[in-house]
Amino acid sequence: MFKSKIPSITKEYRPELNGLRALAVILVLLFHLDITWMQGGFLGVDVFLVVSGYFISKNILYGLQNNSFSFKKFYTKRLRRLFPALIFTLILVIVAGYFFFTPSSYERLGKSAIFASFSLSNFFFWSEAGYFNLESTYKPLLHMWSLSLEEQFYLFWPLLLVILYKFKKQNLHFFILLIAIASIALGEIYISNNPSAVFFLIPFRMFEFLLGASCIWLEQYFFKRKTYILESLFLLGLVLIVYSAVAFDHFTRMPGILSLVPCIGTMFIIVAGKAPSLSWVLKNKLVETIGKASYSIYLIHWPIIVYYKYWTLSELSPSTQIIIGITSIIAGILMWHFVENTFRYRKSKKLKIDPIWFTVPALILIISSFSLFIWKSEGDTSRFTDELYMTKTEILENRKNYWKESSSKNTILNGKERKGHVLIFGNSHAIDLIYALRQNGLEAKITSLQTSGKCFNFGKAFQEKDNSFCANKKKKNLLNKNWGLVDAIYLHDHWPKLDLENLREIIKSIRKLSDAPIYVFGPKMIYKEQVPEIIRSSNSVSAAAINKFADQFEQKKLKLTINQKLLEEFKSPYYREANVNYIDILTLQGGEDYDSFDIVSEDNLQFLYFDASHLTKRGSKRLGKKLKSEHPSLFNIKETE
Repeated sequence: MFKSKIPSITKEYRPELNGLRALAVILVLLFHLDITWMQGGFLGVDVFLVVSGYFISKNILYGLQNNSFSFKKFYTKRLRRLFPALIFTLILVIVAGYFFFTPSSYERLGKSAIFASFSLSNFFFWSEAGYFNLESTYKPLLHMWSLSLEEQFYLFWPLLLVILYKFKKQNLHFFILLIAIASIALGEIYISNNPSAVFFLIPFRMFEFLLGASCIWLEQYFFKRKTYILESLFLLGLVLIVYSAVAFDHFTRMPGILSLVPCIGTMFIIVAGKAPSLSWVLKNKLVETIGKASYSIYLIHWPIIVYYKYWTLSELSPSTQIIIGITSIIAGILMWHFVENTFRYRKSKKLKIDPIWFTVPALILIISSFSLFIWKSEGDTSRFTDELYMTKTEILENRKNYWKESSSKNTILNGKERKGHVLIFGNSHAIDLIYALRQNGLEAKITSLQTSGKCFNFGKAFQEKDNSFCANKKKKNLLNKNWGLVDAIYLHDHWPKLDLENLREIIKSIRKLSDAPIYVFGPKMIYKEQVPEIIRSSNSVSAAAINKFADQFEQKKLKLTINQKLLEEFKSPYYREANVNYIDILTLQGGEDYDSFDIVSEDNLQFLYFDASHLTKRGSKRLGKKLKSEHPSLFNIKETE
């Protein structure tokens, strides 16, 4: 089987393989609709890749056997088959983004559209957050990664297959399997250290295409087998695919060895697809139609889901899942009928060169040029009023120099005590405090000790794997000799959770090093979504309406619970005697009733948050003004030589 001549290949229509495509796209659709029992539905892509490897390899070998293969014909068919629907989708997504997206999101879309235009989406998303990252929810071209993967396969596989056919015909199946094994092994080697590369890049996905190609030889082996063997293989193939989609999830170590489960299931259906009693499951008219339109359904379904989630900023309810699922299938079928088929089968007999070779590059050039404009214009900021838009430059200006400026103005005491110094202890959120103090008249020099985002409450890890890192960070910070040389100590955190025991331990450790007054700053309001996106989704130019709209995205219950426990904790006589003070930030932000939290200023619509949790300089200045009014002692420290 591994060292055998290539079987005689005939062209035939196999409706059950369109049914297999239908199964694949339905799995992906259910996964993207957040169906809880379909956490492995993304493996529908693996099914697609195996089927593609089979069809493409079989068509090339058929042409080689009949002396009819030409690269020109092959790539003309690929252009007509893939690019009209792809270009149509890109245009729809870019136009929709103009109306739906904020400039920052539209800018990212422009950049990703450039890569999608040139079939490089997998490289783009490899360089960004992973496929399963929460941020990926709002990337309408994320699904293009797999199409780019296929298009890259189509670029080099025909040439390699032709070379192997001409020089290693008798060993062709052996070489195909050898490359497939090497691809799997490569993935297993790199998946621990670079899982994103293994997921997105073709060297690690090559085996799935080649397992499909291998079915050409396996068909010959199983062709004359008894019916019950074919029926068993077909049923087992379905079970393996469905089992993978239900039992696996994004925590499963894939792609790699475990990817063989759905891939082998797909191979079984390909080689036993003509099983008389069971193949009807994939041959009925509805399934066959969905299979024929599977490419268009795949293209259109994800943008529909993304734009719905983006506009509503809500999860998909069961009724919404059904509506979007049906809408995606209908839209895909319409696109298949009016776009795919129109360009796929319309050919000019008068021209020597198919016009598709001119129209596709021209349209790609236009789309990529416009996408470049979107990217470089920071998402076309002219769409928004000045009041409701902070340019990317302004945003970066708000954040990029926080640590840099803090470090440049950070005083290194070098063991020398000098009056008028404040030590601020915290992570990136402490920078908000630094700017709140500086912009409202604090004249003291600041010495900052930076904690890490991996650690909570100045030393405890979020995850077990970071325990040693956080413990060492904590030890290093507590050994710092500056604790005893300053006039005041400000402890700051964004309080994602509460650990009073650890907080007490930190304060007692600091007290052994310094007699300076300690101020512990409580949590500020944090939001469930990015504030710029909330502002855009409010569809309002009224500050009051925007702030009211933002109420539903506040992490209010969590922050108020933590704040209340901290208020109770600091009623203990120990803290008063130890000169440790608690600063209630939530009350400063939201008032005594915690009902007036703002994300834009009432007077001039200025952004108060940079993202979901960090304040802009404007927001920091506003908070600092309230701090100075309620806690003037924070600002009374002045530098003296």
